[in-house]
Amino acid sequence: MPSKMSGLVLAGIAAYGTSTVYTAFTAVGGGLAGLSTGRSVSNRGTSSSSQQSSRSEPSFGTSTTGVCVLGAAAAALGVAAGRRSAGRQGEVSRAANPRKFNEQLPCSSGPFSVTVGKAGPSSFSILIAGLEKAGLTSALDGDGPFTLFAPDDKAFEAAGLTAEAVLAHPDLVTILKMHVLPGAIVAKGFKNQTVETLGGPVTMRKGVKGVMMNKAVINKADVEIANGIMHILGGVILP
Repeated sequence: MPSKMSGLVLAGIAAYGTSTVYTAFTAVGGGLAGLSTGRSVSNRGTSSSSQQSSRSEPSFGTSTTGVCVLGAAAAALGVAAGRRSAGRQGEVSRAANPRKFNEQLPCSSGPFSVTVGKAGPSSFSILIAGLEKAGLTSALDGDGPFTLFAPDDKAFEAAGLTAEAVLAHPDLVTILKMHVLPGAIVAKGFKNQTVETLGGPVTMRKGVKGVMMNKAVINKADVEIANGIMHILGGVILP
């Protein structure tokens, strides 16, 4: 049967959480360690009989001290277990999104569609057609990671580029490569800088309208993909 003190320790963990209780126990444990060290230093000059008596004392001292030490250990284990559990949940979350770029882009409706503000779900039919025409589809099936700055259909329309105009553009391959960046860059890494895309350097800068890639604003950032990250543009990156 657990002692009353053990019951209070467990009740404290349940009521205040392992982090709070662990902090309290750490403080108590530190004080006890200091007292123990002080006794050890002061006892160095005592007789051998006193030293033997000191060595014969239980390592936990009183029962209250023992409960504190055990409680601190239990709290620490609880915190560590919580961190491991959070890590596993993060891994499950990433593994639950098996879609690569070529699987995500056609999702203009349904549970996997990407909504940008009040505009509703984004469609990428022009971008898909352009990637196929430029022979870049297979590249986005690689392991990555890649960063894709993806203009949706509204972005192409805002730039005055119809599907026919995009497919007939003489610099189609270069333009589309300027939307692909090796490696994964998330919103936390956005800053005034020049990034080297597959099609050449592109200027990223923070402005009043938001983060711009050349003159195309990022409308939605950090869409997680199985082999990278996608940021939806409100315009098209042009040389």
